[in-house]
Amino acid sequence: MLKSSPAWAARYAVTAAAVLTTLATAGPAAGPATAQPRGQEQCFAVRNINGFNAPNDRTLYVRVGVNDIYRLDLMIDCEGLTFRQRLGLQSTVGDPWICEPIQAQIVYRDAGIANRCPVSAIHKLTPDEVAALPRRDRP
Repeated sequence: MLKSSPAWAARYAVTAAAVLTTLATAGPAAGPATAQPRGQEQCFAVRNINGFNAPNDRTLYVRVGVNDIYRLDLMIDCEGLTFRQRLGLQSTVGDPWICEPIQAQIVYRDAGIANRCPVSAIHKLTPDEVAALPRRDRP
């Protein structure tokens, strides 16, 4: 049996107050499929990807929605990535949102064998960067 102490009770009360304050100031919650995580401008939902293009075996550009293009840099060479017509971007944590490189991996099949390429960096291109991107590299 655990003994309760005044220090433990005080820590519990402070933690509970902090949680309640956070919940009270957060406002109404939107469903996970419609709302982007707060403060994460680099986040995107995997289901919103509309196209991709790979200029080399270590870089992948993905179009999210209509106007957003992200560059994904891969940790390793993803052999034959430039010739792929089908591939997937999978969340490694099961969340529909990709916000950090560690949360994402590229998956594809080659001769029936599943291949996975971990992502090392994600960068949302600015309108100027999109304009400077060669047409052959745009998704």
